Amino acid sequence: MIRVLITEDEEVLREVFKDELTEEGYDVLEARDAKGTLDCLKKEKVDLLILDIKLPDMSGLKLLEQVRKGYPALPIIVCTAYDTFKTDYEIWAGHIADYIVKPVDLEVLKEKIARIIG
Repeated sequence: MIRVLITEDEEVLREVFKDELTEEGYDVLEARDAKGTLDCLKKEKVDLLILDIKLPDMSGLKLLEQVRKGYPALPIIVCTAYDTFKTDYEIWAGHIADYIVKPVDLEVLKEKIARIIG
């Protein structure tokens, strides 16, 4: 079973993602901050990370750098409320698999996950 880690500080959005992805057949883990994400990655095998950019304890971009050092092959979808990230995507293209802008269209998210996971 494919395991997805959702890093999102907004509990309601995290729960919506979890419910939707669980319904699709994914095993879903959750983290609300960078520390929780790093702890989870150390303990669990994760196939895909959905990463919010704005976290309470660290910038999601700083966390992205740390995750890349420890888990260079882990596919990451960046989730952001900032549409301007689209212009930065080319810069991050080597580090992330894709990005999605909030408010999230769940069908688009599921399509991106399916494409990335194969």
